[in-house]
Amino acid sequence: MNDNDISMKFMRDMIVTIDGPSGSGKSTTAQALSERLDLTYLDTGAMYRAVTWKVLHSGTDPDDMESVTKIAEETSLEIDIRDGVPVLLVDGAPSGDEIRGPDVSEAVSPVSRHQGVRRAMVRFQRKIGNMGGIVAEGRDTGSTVFPFAHVKIFLVADMEARTKRRVKQLRQIGIIQTEDEIRHNLARRDKIDSGREHSPLVRPVGAVVVDTSGVTIEEQVTIIEEIVRKEASRLGTLYVPRGKKNPVRRGRTIHFTIARDMIRFFEWLLFGIKIHGSENLRFAESFFFASNHISWYDPPFVGSTFERELWIVAKKELFKNRLFSWILRKVHAIPIDRQGFDRSTIKAIDKAIELGDSILMFPEGTRSMTGRLKKFKPGIGMIAYRSGKTIIPTYISGSNALKDCFMRKRRLEVRIGRAIRIPEDYKSDNRKRDYAVLSSMIYEAMKMLEDETYA
Repeated sequence: MNDNDISMKFMRDMIVTIDGPSGSGKSTTAQALSERLDLTYLDTGAMYRAVTWKVLHSGTDPDDMESVTKIAEETSLEIDIRDGVPVLLVDGAPSGDEIRGPDVSEAVSPVSRHQGVRRAMVRFQRKIGNMGGIVAEGRDTGSTVFPFAHVKIFLVADMEARTKRRVKQLRQIGIIQTEDEIRHNLARRDKIDSGREHSPLVRPVGAVVVDTSGVTIEEQVTIIEEIVRKEASRLGTLYVPRGKKNPVRRGRTIHFTIARDMIRFFEWLLFGIKIHGSENLRFAESFFFASNHISWYDPPFVGSTFERELWIVAKKELFKNRLFSWILRKVHAIPIDRQGFDRSTIKAIDKAIELGDSILMFPEGTRSMTGRLKKFKPGIGMIAYRSGKTIIPTYISGSNALKDCFMRKRRLEVRIGRAIRIPEDYKSDNRKRDYAVLSSMIYEAMKMLEDETYA
């Protein structure tokens, strides 16, 4: 397979997300882009509108979290391709123009802010996304649903441009509203969508901002198409096909390589470890790995699966014994204060980055006693962002029940997720916000791996 074939493969499998406020041109842009690139169009907003229509049709109060969540969970949603056009089926029937009406527009933000509703919709959207080859549009597709999307776009437009677009869109389906009514509704939705606790409207870290106020649909689609094709070509050059040697694979230092390979052998011999997603590492680049934490054995067990020269960030309490501290440092352990990052930790991580090595961190800080993902400690987004490396979410299960794994009653498993990439030319307009958003994106990617583990 030559470089052009590989790039074409990435084009077919591309996940492109287009986020932005209502009226910024997401739907029209996403539809046109999907047609140009021959990808499937995924209108996530229509899914929330469909659920909202069912809520209103049933007479349920949109603020009734329990009842609304139940409706969302019981709703059957499917994407059916009819005459080459993707059609959203709601409980087996095509959704109609009624989901675009003013009543639904008024209620969709209150309905979609419920965590249970968003989780139900995200599960469905990710199921489609797992097949690849999609253009997804919405308000959180790049930040929550597909944080690992190959290309993330964030559309913006001034209020007047958004209002005029919405007037035109509604008139095309026979709905007449004044500009003042639409402007008021857009402003209200902006406030709700940006301020909600779960999956708020934010610019995903790594997203390219495209201002659609003064450009035509044709022009903005062309801009995004160029970005997508360029990224597919770049990934094609980084990808290492099976049978070819990866220049950053294996190890750089002998003591680290020996320790890693010995651990890997005993994992296989004693516990029959199963590794999922190794294909996500078939790129000629080093990574920033983020893993869950359920056992003392997680650092060596997880770290031995990557076949990269790796530095593992570990709590500083492990370094109190001088002999043990010497051993840990020899296998590239970096001490960290769980209450925060001190200068020595930052310096050690920077050294690993300069060497071109990979880094492994456990964002939860301490072991999860339940075995399920916990809230992250502050700082993971900042360190991941500063590293400049491609982020790989990881999830381990079974390490907290090794006796069962040894008896083959349970499987020791490591799941390696898809990469979260931040373009080299990405410029943040608010670093503090981006650190928090990136931390949330990593959490969502790891949560997806957890859902796959316990599905």
